[in-house]
Amino acid sequence: MRPATWGVIRQFGPVAVINRFDTTNAALQEANRLAFGLASYAFTTSSETVTRLQNEVRAGMLTINHLGLALPEVPFGGIGDSGIGTEGGSDAIEAYLDTRFVSRMD
Repeated sequence: MRPATWGVIRQFGPVAVINRFDTTNAALQEANRLAFGLASYAFTTSSETVTRLQNEVRAGMLTINHLGLALPEVPFGGIGDSGIGTEGGSDAIEAYLDTRFVSRMD
C-alpha cells in the first residue's frame, strides 16, 4: 500500500484514521511513525499478528479485535508525546497510597 498524501490540517480533538495494510510490517511502521502514542485499534484474524501488535505497537492503550478502551476500570494514558503516566483504572489509586513495609518480631 502506498502511503497517503496528506495536506496540512489543524485539528483539535480525536482523530480516527482507518487504513488497510498489505503486510504487518507496513501496519507497524505506520502505527509507530509519529511520536504520539495514545490509543491504537487493530483488527486481524491472525494470532501471529495479534502477538506482534501487542509487542510492537508503541501506544499507551491498544485494543485488538474489539472496541474495549472506554471502560471505567481501564487505565487511560499515552506514551511519547501523548503524555506520561495513566489515570483511571486500578493504577490511578497508586498516587493516593502510601506503601509501607513493617517487619516485627516479638
